[in-house]
Amino acid sequence: MLSVIIPTVQKKIEVLKTLINLLQKDSSVDEIFIINNKPEFSLEFSGNKLKIYTPEANIYVNPAWNLGINKIKNENFVLLNDDLLVCEDFCKRVVNSEIFNDKKTGLIGVYPGSITQFSKADNIDVPENKINAEPEFLPLDRYLGTGDWGVAIFGKKQNYYEIPEDLKIIYGDNYLIYQNMKNHKQNYSVSNLPINHIHSSSSASPEFSKIVAEDILNSKKYFSADNSIPAADINSDFKIEYRGNVCIVNFTDGKTSLYFMYRNDKGMLPDKKITLQLCSLMPDNNMQLALKIINTIKSDQNRPC
Repeated sequence: MLSVIIPTVQKKIEVLKTLINLLQKDSSVDEIFIINNKPEFSLEFSGNKLKIYTPEANIYVNPAWNLGINKIKNENFVLLNDDLLVCEDFCKRVVNSEIFNDKKTGLIGVYPGSITQFSKADNIDVPENKINAEPEFLPLDRYLGTGDWGVAIFGKKQNYYEIPEDLKIIYGDNYLIYQNMKNHKQNYSVSNLPINHIHSSSSASPEFSKIVAEDILNSKKYFSADNSIPAADINSDFKIEYRGNVCIVNFTDGKTSLYFMYRNDKGMLPDKKITLQLCSLMPDNNMQLALKIINTIKSDQNRPC
């Protein structure tokens, strides 16, 4: 059986309610563990599988994952975002697969191409299963720039590694992937199981931007520099997103995202400092692409001053 762990700050409460109803119907799930990271507002949900834990204050997503792993009753788990809707029997179709039950498997996330992104909760609905479609599992051989792979992460407790306390909002999934790679486990991305997702609905909030910036700085101590993003993934076009002092480059291939500091409280960082950050994430220290990204930021009239 499977335990579902969902941290929430209640940004899209109706979406969360629908998600819980879907999970209640999934026969592979017998525990839904919600961490209410907005304790000033109680969650008025009920169900025979449902457990709600409310800390005294927001502990943020990565510590909530750590907490959830220690509280759940099952060996099998899935970490789910609270701002998505899955197809029917989504969990069942993953945990009943040979790949999930293979001892060599580490973690299974979502192939970003299987995710349909929505900007508003008003438009999101439950995705339909493809007729006679079976999940497909693609080996994942890197741990940085994995896009939205981490919106749903399946695994077993023995393959979960406690995320460091100084990574609070982002890089938790990357850390888990990395630890499994170091321990000779094969991670996967599952496709052919559709997900509808409200992109960055919680972590994009202004109140979290400072913490995201700190996560980026703290991440340097946990990852080696030998896992830059394959060139095939970053030659496509990209879109720029800003969260406080953090810039996110989302490549339109749907598989790759880069997080880096582009400014401080005094203004935009010098080109050299941004270039060093970008080149550390990209293959062959791709200076040409780094300069293209910097010039795009500089010319962006919607960029926060």
